[in-house]
Amino acid sequence: MEMIKLILLVAVAYAFIEPGWAADVSCKTVDRAISTCGQYLIGMAFDPTAECCSGMRSIHEAASSTQARRETCNCIQQTVSMYSDLFDHAARMLTGKCGVKAGIPISRGFDCSR
Repeated sequence: MEMIKLILLVAVAYAFIEPGWAADVSCKTVDRAISTCGQYLIGMAFDPTAECCSGMRSIHEAASSTQARRETCNCIQQTVSMYSDLFDHAARMLTGKCGVKAGIPISRGFDCSR
């Protein structure tokens, strides 16, 4: 739980240091987006917040090429691997709950090379 608090604190700091979404997806952008989903991903909230869903839409829209999707997928896996108490079911459901139709799942075990 302390790790989650640290991740959320870092995400808030990023929001003040580098506002807005970059045109290209970076791991920093992915970390920031997913950290806003922390409460949902660890089972402390039934639904993701509007901020979380906005972040999910942003990273999926920015990952428009095959290479960008692979890089984004790898960043997602890095980020969610930090959540030791991640609910895998919640992670798999996240994009659907946010209405994001994308081929990049929020998952620890997805093969990003596909």
